[in-house]
Amino acid sequence: MAYRELPPTEEMSDVFHEWLAWLLLYEEKPPHTLRAYSQGVRRVVLFSGLSPAAFQADSLEQATLTDTVRAMRAESDVSKASINLTLAALKSFFDFCVAERHATEVPDIARIRKLAKLDVPQVDPEYYRPTEISDLYEEARSWPVSQDNGSRRGSRVRWPTRDLAMCSFLAVLGLRSAEILSADVGWITRERLVDADDRATWMLHVVGKGRRIRRLPLSDELVEVNDRWQAERAERFGPSEAAAPLFVTNSGDRFTYQRLRYWLKLLNREAGLRDRSLHSLRHTAGVQLAADGVPMNVIQSLLGHATITTTGIYTELAGGQLVGVLEQSGANTLLAEALAAHNPLDGS
Repeated sequence: MAYRELPPTEEMSDVFHEWLAWLLLYEEKPPHTLRAYSQGVRRVVLFSGLSPAAFQADSLEQATLTDTVRAMRAESDVSKASINLTLAALKSFFDFCVAERHATEVPDIARIRKLAKLDVPQVDPEYYRPTEISDLYEEARSWPVSQDNGSRRGSRVRWPTRDLAMCSFLAVLGLRSAEILSADVGWITRERLVDADDRATWMLHVVGKGRRIRRLPLSDELVEVNDRWQAERAERFGPSEAAAPLFVTNSGDRFTYQRLRYWLKLLNREAGLRDRSLHSLRHTAGVQLAADGVPMNVIQSLLGHATITTTGIYTELAGGQLVGVLEQSGANTLLAEALAAHNPLDGS
């Protein structure tokens, strides 16, 4: 079949353009991913014969989409990698439509992938190990040091009290980068006083994906690290209004994604850690909670996952119910006895 051009972006439906805006604002997809996802959905429109301007979530039924993918598989110009990317883009589009109530039922992408023999191996998400997050915290709370004479030096990027607060809000609460970028001072509220010790219960009201709100209780440590940051900030810029950004740059501006990404890149480098994405800190929160035995449904609520299936990967990474199981093995018990019977350090 002769090569056919994809429908132009400007000819696509309004919901398609709303989805692209959503990807940029809430999913923080970089420009190259936006282009690839846009091409993926437009590729489906092309092969299915749908009208670009009328394309909606309910335009494709399961059978129609399955046939469309099979048609792509039969086309020599469309690689397996391109089809996998197309299906990833479609899943994102359908997730958006469900979140925004543009649709209630959507095709099962996983089943289509299986039928088309497009299954891809699972890639575990990156996260910081406990020693690494400790190193990151240590670097965050310290001023950069000059390489020449060991003295403290200024920085247009670093600000220790703020850096430690941002690191902890990302790694403890598992906030998405879009959530911390859009967070305002007024998102933190005092909900009630505990009469026994006159302590306040503080909550962070997070506006997450699909503008869904999560209410996250703050630990005493998170309250303290934020209090220290806000006190220093007030000394430099004066009191903050409720609508002011929760975290600001050294010049007092709200962070952009690019500036936040560069901040973490610099922090990783100065802490002697390899570069990781902002989302790795969110994964760190999930893995740590799972390792401490927090139930999956609770982790799901804290992180704002749409399904518990997404949360399940953290239990797998942390060992989940497998932790401690081997100690109950008879073979492991015999290994302990063998080690006790032969200790080369005491010559036995």
